[in-house]
Amino acid sequence: MDGVIVLSRLENGELFPDMAVHLVGGRTITLPRDLVGSYAVVLFYRGSWCPYCNAQLAAFSRARELFAAYGIAIVALSVDDEATTKALIERLHLNFLVGFGANAENIRAATGAYVAEGSAYLQSTGFVLDRCGRILTAVYSSGAIGRLVPDDVAGLVKYVEAHRDDKPAPTMQCDECQSA
Repeated sequence: MDGVIVLSRLENGELFPDMAVHLVGGRTITLPRDLVGSYAVVLFYRGSWCPYCNAQLAAFSRARELFAAYGIAIVALSVDDEATTKALIERLHLNFLVGFGANAENIRAATGAYVAEGSAYLQSTGFVLDRCGRILTAVYSSGAIGRLVPDDVAGLVKYVEAHRDDKPAPTMQCDECQSA
């Protein structure tokens, strides 16, 4: 095991790490802070060239109305450049936030996501966050397949909502989030 770096994966209940996401068009958001108050899906995808990623992103786009009903925000990002990402958004008619220019090694260090061996792209990784930015579940793929699907995310959020105390939607000052 000499020279092998073992990175830990994020665990359920942990606060998602702060991460700036550069969006097509010039805006930047910070995860999880800018999504507090909503459930969130964070998707790292391999790139616009990956047919499995394209299918996943298109499925999440089709589920947007269902997700809106449950108060679920979606953010996806990859190492692709802005022009490539913009073309992907247009081609797949994506209707959620999509970031570009992710630094694969920085994301690996922060989240434990797999990076393709001998390359600089992220393997598919997905997180479902609660309304305070804590991880409800994480799906780490070490290759092309194995990823979150919209029906599972909606089902999980529906279950969590049905079994939580009636508390106001959190803000960064909310006791619910501060006790996280």
